[in-house]
Amino acid sequence: MKSTTSGVSLAQRALAYAPLTPGERALLRLAEGLLCAALVAALPIVADALGRQAVNWSDVGRAALAAGATAALLALNKYLRAHGDPPLTGAAPSASSTGG
Repeated sequence: MKSTTSGVSLAQRALAYAPLTPGERALLRLAEGLLCAALVAALPIVADALGRQAVNWSDVGRAALAAGATAALLALNKYLRAHGDPPLTGAAPSASSTGG
């Protein structure tokens, strides 16, 4: 199945609480996970730079691989579970319904 939506419009639709397919939900979860994985992989680089030591690239690679694999597994989990999610109503929560 080929999607014609771009990542930006998918994110806009998600922020607007538009109904998303299970694949689109999983893609958003994967993007979120990979962003977190990049941050986790950057932590040893920052720590080594602050300590003025040489960067241990094998540790960075292992951290990036582990974080990326976790992101992929979470996206797969979201895809498999999204088929059972109830559909969204299509309306964004209003200030009166959120108590604000």
